[in-house]
Amino acid sequence: MRHFILIIFAAILLSGCEDTQTNSPALQTELDNIFFKAIDARAIENEDGSFNILGVTQDETLTLHINKAQLGIYPLGAGQPNYATFEDANGNIYSSNPEGSGEIILTDRCISCGLLTGTFKFTSVLAGIDTIVAQKGLFFEVKFPVASDDNEPTNAGTFVAQINGTPFNAFTVAAANTGNNIIITGSTSSTTILLRMPIEITSGTHILPMAGFQATLTNGAGTQTAQAGTFIIVEHNVASKTIKGTFSFDTGTTIVSLGQFNVSYL
Repeated sequence: MRHFILIIFAAILLSGCEDTQTNSPALQTELDNIFFKAIDARAIENEDGSFNILGVTQDETLTLHINKAQLGIYPLGAGQPNYATFEDANGNIYSSNPEGSGEIILTDRCISCGLLTGTFKFTSVLAGIDTIVAQKGLFFEVKFPVASDDNEPTNAGTFVAQINGTPFNAFTVAAANTGNNIIITGSTSSTTILLRMPIEITSGTHILPMAGFQATLTNGAGTQTAQAGTFIIVEHNVASKTIKGTFSFDTGTTIVSLGQFNVSYL
């Protein structure tokens, strides 16, 4: 009940939805009885209406995924569209699907001002190796971008993938024109996926290896470079400096699949 009391107490201190945007978001839990508190927390609304709620420490990332933003209970586990993942300092990703369990409860939301509040608990598994349990989880007024935001977006856009079948949701997304190339990176606390492609790239399918293209995965084990892969560019608008596409690649030891990016580059 403690987390519910925290939510009620915090709500009393706030005067309304308009004032909540000046308050710092929070995401915390107990992971195997060790207190986890994110130093930064944010949410991302995906194109299909689902949401990723992410919290990071110096070298760890916790992700909650719900398939919509209606108040209520979102069960976790095999066959569920919702999931919880935890990425440790070595880039190992524990997932609630398909072997884990748990629930995320969305207790409050403000869609117009971009805020989500709720609780969670889960058991997530590093297949065949280890299990981690989260209890007494709380996320409070975690912000997601909305059209009315006056501030510049924190990220260049959206960037998701799967690493060996486990969801990877980038907390930080960057994209830049280096003169000859567009470089796009999606990062969590301990893992970065980098994509490099020619600045003149056009819509269509591009098969790796190919001159001017590169895909790498960097985590606690070092940097792995794609030996084979595919970039599919859905749209590249040179005038507005936006690019959207999908990707997958194989480093020989790691398979990155179901990759998607939709970014603006500088």
